[in-house]
Amino acid sequence: MKTPRAGVGALVVLAVGFGTLAAAPPARAQVKLEYKYPEGKTLKYKISTKLKQVLTLNGTEIPTDIDQSIVASQAIGKRAADSSLPIHEKIESLKMELSLIGGNQVTFDSTEGKPRIDNPDLEFLGDVFKLASEAAYTIVLDGQNKVKAIEGAEKLQEKAEKLDPKVRDAIRSSMSAEKLKRQFEQSHSNLPDVLARPGEPWERTEDMQGGSGNDLVFKRKYEYVGTEKKGDRTLDRIKVTTIDAKLKEDVDSQAPAKITRSDLKVESSEGSILFDREAGRIVEERNKVHLKGTLTLSAGGQEIAGEMDVQMETGRELQPGAK
Repeated sequence: MKTPRAGVGALVVLAVGFGTLAAAPPARAQVKLEYKYPEGKTLKYKISTKLKQVLTLNGTEIPTDIDQSIVASQAIGKRAADSSLPIHEKIESLKMELSLIGGNQVTFDSTEGKPRIDNPDLEFLGDVFKLASEAAYTIVLDGQNKVKAIEGAEKLQEKAEKLDPKVRDAIRSSMSAEKLKRQFEQSHSNLPDVLARPGEPWERTEDMQGGSGNDLVFKRKYEYVGTEKKGDRTLDRIKVTTIDAKLKEDVDSQAPAKITRSDLKVESSEGSILFDREAGRIVEERNKVHLKGTLTLSAGGQEIAGEMDVQMETGRELQPGAK
């Protein structure tokens, strides 16, 4: 912004002074965004994931398509004398459609019971999805709303122990107390540490657990945009952009093929969060990202070079009827 030209004569000094004020940037809107945990409140979210992946090894394309929908509840308990607060997490329903190489189809709906699986060699996946659909545990927060403990993870571990050896270790790892703790913390650490202002972005690194012990690690940039109306609520909008991604190998993985090197690039990305500042919770979250790159697998003492093309859409939406 240019300083307005001063007048003439005796007005010059005054004009310069007022001109300096005029040149100063206008005050920007700033808001405090924070999660809140109202005692006795129960929330339900619909969480969706769509993934289209093509892994090319030795010239052969290995496609994988996933369409998953979860309804999860979060029941907030009462503060105890030591200020700890229990939050009961539970999967209410799970729907999964999985398409693999060779036209193998797997369909699971927890409301129907028995899965539909084309290939008998993949029937063990029915037990995996059934366990996931019955997951329930408790997050315990301390007086500063930091995770103090995870209760119930040991029961999930016991159930996972009975799964097919091909997936047992990976599922046990995903249901460990440490992983559940990190998952909760990550989902509640995407807000800025200071007052949010337009034009002042912040960054976070986030893990998305993959199969066979491989995590996809995203680096994301968040930027506060402003407010918008949705129904009778005024919500805060945050723009989300994935700026980097990489595959991280789990050193404890027992998978027969391990990723030893990878180089992924973000081809495109878009995302947003609608946050209810008054209630202190997310109302809607969307992310869409397209990744392409190379990787090297180690299997049977050999290294195999490959290419990967991944398109992923994730969403989280608060369901009506919170109580």
